[in-house]
Amino acid sequence: MLYSLLKPLLFKLPPEVAHEFALEIASLCPALGKLSGANSSDKLSLKVGSLTWKSPLGLAAGLDKNAEALNFFANQGFGAIECGTVTLKPQLGNPRPRVFRIVDQQSLRNAMGFPNHGLIAIAAKLKSFKSELPLGANIGMNKDSSPDESIDELGTIVATLQDDVDYFVVNVSSPNTPGLRALQEKSYLTELFQELSSLTNKDLFLKIAPDLDENKVIELATLAADLKLTGLIATNTTIRADLGAGGISGLLLKEKAIKVRQQILKLDLPIEVIGVGGISCFEDIKKFWMDGGKAVQVYTAYVYQGPELLKNIQRDMLDFLEKEKLKSLNEFFMLDRKERSKLLNQPV
Repeated sequence: MLYSLLKPLLFKLPPEVAHEFALEIASLCPALGKLSGANSSDKLSLKVGSLTWKSPLGLAAGLDKNAEALNFFANQGFGAIECGTVTLKPQLGNPRPRVFRIVDQQSLRNAMGFPNHGLIAIAAKLKSFKSELPLGANIGMNKDSSPDESIDELGTIVATLQDDVDYFVVNVSSPNTPGLRALQEKSYLTELFQELSSLTNKDLFLKIAPDLDENKVIELATLAADLKLTGLIATNTTIRADLGAGGISGLLLKEKAIKVRQQILKLDLPIEVIGVGGISCFEDIKKFWMDGGKAVQVYTAYVYQGPELLKNIQRDMLDFLEKEKLKSLNEFFMLDRKERSKLLNQPV
């Protein structure tokens, strides 16, 4: 209700100004998260990697880049939350305006370029966050760093934050840092993750682009399994030159993101696949479960729908469990793939 009143006002502001204003309110009034959010239910908790998410619906990186409103988002009812992208040095990002709404498609275009306050400032905020909710840090290289320098940078970030977060996501797939996507290569990623694995025992994920051909997707998924990563986050934003510079998220990303996720899940590798990109309702999550996935993240749908997104999806998940006479999502995911598909195909 509160967001439905605020949204028309926020959408009259430039997107990044509205984002900053909403974050300021959220950081100053974390109790509003509980007031407007979804109540948690133990029935929806499930294992993702070594962690127990409170529900299959996590908050994707990008919304709270500087970990300014973690308590608010923890109160909203997310299953896990992810901050960042965090770089070693503070970074202004690209010139404004750099965020654009595509309202009729419930999508966003961003050309931000990893603006953030840097490791030291963000580390202090992460250290003060106390919650049982799994917290992830999405990490990336500074714009002016070389590939060799980036390995040292990311290692420093992991070593500094490993006591304050529960998992790490390496972001080499944003389209807004020149040359970054070129680092989605086997030799670089092997050296990088061998270094990171020597520094932490926390779950490690690689976030990949939706604009890769199938052979490249298979190569990266297989590499993740070979390196014993916890998994992949699929996907980042997509490039649409016809819409302007930057990455597209929301419904315009949905088709590409689904295709990449299906290519990975079809391999049946011993890795987690966290789905992000175009997730906007329980039917999207059911589709992901049908394909063999489990946990998802949202960002753009949350911008357009607000806390009602969480409430509606949680209600639909609980209704699904009740209808199928299941005690919990853990019980559902203990069923074999064929039995799960049978239940998901049942008419509502």
